[in-house]
Amino acid sequence: YQRSVPGEPYHSFTLNMAAPALFLGATSAPLNCRVHPVVILTILDNYIRRNDGQDRVIGTLLGVVTEGNVVEIRNCFPVPHLEKGDEVLVDQEFHRTTYQLHQKVNPKEVVVGWYATGREITAHSCLIHDFYGNKEQSLFTPQAPLFNPLHLTVDTALTNNTLGIKAFISTPLVVADKLAMFQEIPTEMYTQDSEKIGLDLLLKSCTENADGSVPSTLSSNIDSLEASIQKLLTMLESCDNYVDSVLNGSVKANAAVGRALADTVAAIARVDPDQFDRMFNNSLQDILMVVYLSNLTRTQIALTEKLNALQ
Repeated sequence: YQRSVPGEPYHSFTLNMAAPALFLGATSAPLNCRVHPVVILTILDNYIRRNDGQDRVIGTLLGVVTEGNVVEIRNCFPVPHLEKGDEVLVDQEFHRTTYQLHQKVNPKEVVVGWYATGREITAHSCLIHDFYGNKEQSLFTPQAPLFNPLHLTVDTALTNNTLGIKAFISTPLVVADKLAMFQEIPTEMYTQDSEKIGLDLLLKSCTENADGSVPSTLSSNIDSLEASIQKLLTMLESCDNYVDSVLNGSVKANAAVGRALADTVAAIARVDPDQFDRMFNNSLQDILMVVYLSNLTRTQIALTEKLNALQ
């Protein structure tokens, strides 16, 4: 495959698909891939908002290389493109502008590859991959051990009721410059504590009620706090039962679990109960005062708007 129309405007490029060749190989690369949930949610949102008649969407993957051989994909953004016959059109200017804006917020996250919806790697994918492999056009910077851009596929068709997520890297073949072999690498979902909280809320909001209906809104702050406290009490009760079982000899002691419990208890600051009550009451009073002032301000603004409307 080769590019055509060398004098084309900067905002896009055309790739002429002249007898492209593509091979899929078994994984032999030392790379591993971690994907954050926000990446998958952004890809799915991009797919839902696609134009009429568009089979798939593509976009740029942003992340870092950590632990020597782990590509951690932390963010992404969609890139407009058009697959027409044997040509592929990609809005290069949009890609560069969006990436430069993202760099102002997260300078550590760089271009590590691109994504596409669908299960298969097609000839068009090979052409788009060639664009992302060009440093001047895609701003991809090769770094050890990621010398070629990573390609992520998301199966939005839910084949076998599964959201298939796979990552590939390309390796040029020695026998011909125009041939490339895509190798699948191990991929796992990676969530931080803050992301787990958000995912739990989303999953809870999607759970059906007893009558089969789905809640239209997320839980309130009070409901979320109550659920968190209930979960904490359940975990504490489980730990207490385990300790009692070890002490009475019904369960064999586990040194690793004991050390984990000891570290957890040691991490909690020792505060006098009376002092804790005073701190809690003072904090509660401050919160109530802020709520009161906010309601008072809202009332004054509403009265002012009504008085202005009467004049």
